[in-house]
Amino acid sequence: MGLINEKIKQFREQKNLSIEELAERSGVNTNVLSAIENGNEAPSSAIIIKVSRALGLRVDTLLEVSNVTGPVLTKAGEVHTSTNFSNGKTSHPDYANYSSLTHGKSNCRINPFIVDIKDTDNTMSSHEGEELIYVIEGSAEVIYGNQTYSLEKGDSLYFDSVVSHCVKAKKGGTVKLLAVLYSPID
Repeated sequence: MGLINEKIKQFREQKNLSIEELAERSGVNTNVLSAIENGNEAPSSAIIIKVSRALGLRVDTLLEVSNVTGPVLTKAGEVHTSTNFSNGKTSHPDYANYSSLTHGKSNCRINPFIVDIKDTDNTMSSHEGEELIYVIEGSAEVIYGNQTYSLEKGDSLYFDSVVSHCVKAKKGGTVKLLAVLYSPID
């Protein structure tokens, strides 16, 4: 799995927290956290957000490797800090690939990603913050609370992430999105 798993463990240990304490603070099951730290499971984006909040970190701190102090330029075709997320099911271990558009920049409240989703699973998540998704290629379906939105190329949806939601590819295909996540930090 790699770096993100190691970072979660490193920050947890730096803060002198047991896995049980992190589980209680984050609301993520102890067995799931243990599997993530041991590299046996890729964390979902919702878990990353919950764990980062529980550790008092910004999401980008867990995702980034370095710290750029000025503007970040990402040229067409460049992919930086690509991270695979699971959906919590071993049958689809890499259902979404997030490529950061703020490579190396930490302390961002706004985190833009290019996201490739190749799953149609209905795994719901919720977390603090807000999201904007814009479909670049393919078709997406967003389940938001008890509503379902169908998005085609060029469509966007802005929503409060605290409401249970799921973003998936339609019709067994794939979808490429621009996803912008806002994560408030106290």
